[in-house]
Amino acid sequence: MKLGKLALAGIALSLAGGMNVEYAYSAESENDRATHVAADRVTDRARHRHGKLRLKVYRIFNALDTDGSDTITLDEWLSNITQKAEKQFDRIDTDDDQLISLEEFLAVGSDRGDDIDRDAVRACVADALGQDVPERPDRETRFDEIDTNDDGYIDFDEFLDVKTDKATDRFHHIDADGDGAITKQELAQALKQHRERRGIVRECVADQRETSQLMEGDDV
Repeated sequence: MKLGKLALAGIALSLAGGMNVEYAYSAESENDRATHVAADRVTDRARHRHGKLRLKVYRIFNALDTDGSDTITLDEWLSNITQKAEKQFDRIDTDDDQLISLEEFLAVGSDRGDDIDRDAVRACVADALGQDVPERPDRETRFDEIDTNDDGYIDFDEFLDVKTDKATDRFHHIDADGDGAITKQELAQALKQHRERRGIVRECVADQRETSQLMEGDDV
């Protein structure tokens, strides 16, 4: 009888051990499956982002490559700059006198979030990029830079000159090989860098706001 009971106990222990091993393997398999599913989701999101980026590059490129040469020249790049400048100028010129006053110019920047420490955000972005980020001039200084004839107003010609110069500088920055034309690959790289930088800025602004809220509280 004792031998029988011992044999039964041994069988029970053996079965239990097997169940434990099987459970361990099952748990390990479940963890592996969860890891694979998570990895697949990350891959799917990356593919989705890449696909959206590629479609956007083609849309922008085809809209600008008006002669179908499969490259974008500076003339093509600047082709719509006047029309865009006119629309922006009209939005700022609220009294429709064909001149932008300092008050009208400052009003454009009044909704940019004065609660944000711009110096802290710039330092955060510089740290994330690993390079210096130049300080942007204040709005009054910027007004004086655009008002080249120093009459206290910005006319359309002064406004358009600034927009054209900025767009030209951007063209040469994107034209990485300096051959005077932008390819799809150069445009895609520029757009990718722009998105990455924009994401970094958003994160730095959010961090700075959260820091302020933690320090000052949410009470008005």
